[in-house]
Amino acid sequence: MIAADNIFALLAVLITIAAVAAALERTAIGKRISGVGILLVAAIAASHFEIIPRSAPLYGAIWTYLVPFAIALFLLKADLVKVFAEGGRVLIGFLAGMIGTAVGALIGALVLDLGVDEPKIVAIFSATYTGGSLNFVAVAEAVRFDDASQLAAALAIDNILGVGFIIFMNLAAAWSLLQNRFPWRVESIWGEAAPSEVADAGSFSVPNLLASLSLAAIVVAASGWIANMLGVANYTLLFITALMTAVATIGRKFVAGLRGEDVVAMIFMYLFFAIIGAGADVNGMLSAAPALFIMVLLIFVTHLIFLFAAGAIFKLNYAELVVASLACIAGPPIAAAIAILFKWRNLVAPGILTGILGYVLGNFIGVGLFTILGGSLQ
Repeated sequence: MIAADNIFALLAVLITIAAVAAALERTAIGKRISGVGILLVAAIAASHFEIIPRSAPLYGAIWTYLVPFAIALFLLKADLVKVFAEGGRVLIGFLAGMIGTAVGALIGALVLDLGVDEPKIVAIFSATYTGGSLNFVAVAEAVRFDDASQLAAALAIDNILGVGFIIFMNLAAAWSLLQNRFPWRVESIWGEAAPSEVADAGSFSVPNLLASLSLAAIVVAASGWIANMLGVANYTLLFITALMTAVATIGRKFVAGLRGEDVVAMIFMYLFFAIIGAGADVNGMLSAAPALFIMVLLIFVTHLIFLFAAGAIFKLNYAELVVASLACIAGPPIAAAIAILFKWRNLVAPGILTGILGYVLGNFIGVGLFTILGGSLQ
């Protein structure tokens, strides 16, 4: 196995996996699976067969530094007015999926024997699948879910099934069945770029690209400073979204001349999905309690039922449903990453905003279900 502190060797493997996945995406099979799906499976396999470690300082650096940078870069040409006029419908799907998550957790409590920690298990899973894993930690602490074996099993299942759900939704985004069933207003998701646009390496210069990187870096730095000053460091993505969309809207004439930021953002996102796959604990999931496994699957199924019902009622298109679902189940970085990789420019900001809303609502839902099922915070 490559050592966790061997940064360049790990980078070599991750970038190679990303390069192969991106190349295979151009094949007939790759177009159906997508590069991200190939990337996730390859990274999971590399980790499972101990080619690369499941955790490493490099992974934390990619999550901490490259993901915010990538989001800022992709939002560089996001017109705020257009984003909310055309992409705000993601919130409808998110709220429907959130209700489905809560209902699924309650059904799991009714039909499964989860033991004496049932209220706590329902609390953490309903919270983590309403905004992402940040809520898992917060609610686990709030309800004092400190049984080491149970917590390890819950974390393992959350990790591997969460990655599985990301892969599933990524594949679903490319399915013609879903695209044909939910096609409404699909032209609104692309924003300024065409759906098949691929950046031309010759269309931008080094000074031009550096201007994009500089602007994105300034926004990320300012957002981090503001979030830390206000004592809400976990909400840095919200400030990045607000500042960058303001810059993109107010300075639309200037940023229209910038080129190449999409390419850099996509490279960063490929590395991000590679570390997501590498961190999946397959063995941990297989050894975890079957009831917890079924619990999570029930949540996913009811989540999707409510989500697609809302899609049919409110005529949400397939891209809005995919981003809304991932914002709810996996959190804002994943939702934004999927939107970036599929070039759904107008859905990046709504994905982040709804996912961050999940950070707030998920904790209330988790603690609320905990008390409903007889748990006490005393």
